[in-house]
Amino acid sequence: MVSDGDPQPTQELSEIKGALDVLFTLREEFATWVEEAQNEDRKEELDNVYQHVLAMEEEYKRRLDDALKKSGASA
Repeated sequence: MVSDGDPQPTQELSEIKGALDVLFTLREEFATWVEEAQNEDRKEELDNVYQHVLAMEEEYKRRLDDALKKSGASA
């Protein structure tokens, strides 16, 4: 039975925000590593990972926006 005080939306928002924090940190670290790469092959490999983390971050931002719309809250 679902009550008005259902913690699920709050928990979902917390989980999404936590994931965004982790992805932000990873993105910053990979950006630094791409800049510091010593050769083009390594730079390309790191850039591919960086782009993947960036895409994941964008997806979680979209999920956060959707969750906020559902809950009627704001970031």
